[in-house]
Amino acid sequence: MKRVLSKLAGAAIACAVFVFASQAPVMAKTADRIAEQAKKAAVVPDEGVYNIYQNHSWLWGKNGAGFFAVRQRAFDAWTSDKGKQGYGEGIWFLPGGGKLCYRATWHGSWGASSSMSCFEHRQAGRVIYQRKSPNGDWYVFRSSHRNRDDVFTKVKYGDYVTRKQKRIKARH
Repeated sequence: MKRVLSKLAGAAIACAVFVFASQAPVMAKTADRIAEQAKKAAVVPDEGVYNIYQNHSWLWGKNGAGFFAVRQRAFDAWTSDKGKQGYGEGIWFLPGGGKLCYRATWHGSWGASSSMSCFEHRQAGRVIYQRKSPNGDWYVFRSSHRNRDDVFTKVKYGDYVTRKQKRIKARH
């Protein structure tokens, strides 16, 4: 019985490797197609980018979230990486060209460090593309139809950050 189960397990692993390996070229073609579409798309005007993020929280799953307050363009965030919690405080701004940037000082068990991140946005019809600037890969930020996998669904109105950020801050 053990021999049969180990052969079945081996066959299942071989099938999984084959399926993933055969999907790699398809996924590469999809990424190339999205990049081409994004390059042809129009830059989202600053007003459009502002409307996406103003007083919204970008939820990063279990790894944290960032809140883009209208008041003083404050950017507040919390993060959890490999069990190490931290928080960020800074500002967000729109330098033009469909970009959103935030500059923050991050605090945690590692000390404090400052960083800046920027994201570009382009739009074709109802589809919005996004990439981390300057060299990130383009991906569909918002589909033309409702799609639960879109990053856009993780940008929620309201402050989902400050409460957790204050708890983390109190521990440091």
